[in-house]
Amino acid sequence: MRPGLRKGVFIDCSARVRSWMKPRLEGLVRHPLYSTWAMAYHMEVAARKLLVPYLENTEEAVGAAISIRHLEPAPIGAELNIRCTLEHVRDNRVVARLEVRSGKRKLGDGTHLQIVMSRERFRRLSRPRGGKRG
Repeated sequence: MRPGLRKGVFIDCSARVRSWMKPRLEGLVRHPLYSTWAMAYHMEVAARKLLVPYLENTEEAVGAAISIRHLEPAPIGAELNIRCTLEHVRDNRVVARLEVRSGKRKLGDGTHLQIVMSRERFRRLSRPRGGKRG
């Protein structure tokens, strides 16, 4: 990783709640609100945007864990601010703290773990493994 990735480095991202971000849950819930899975998506995007400038050209990162608390609802059309702050780096593990707000209201928070590895290792891990035999 490139130098400068240290505790407290942060990035702010913005988004708007769109109708495709509603909970779907196989038809069980259809309320017109910001879903937890969409919040997880926005958190992962923000965490990646924080890390990418610090990756070497020979490195890749993968999301390995996410923890979310969805605290408040937000309707379709709500403006979102996602703040991602670096919590710590240990070896090849990068942990970020995230917070999602709409105006002054805190909608959710959580943490996201990314694992940094060489692009070659990533390619090896991404290869299809033995399939079913007929």
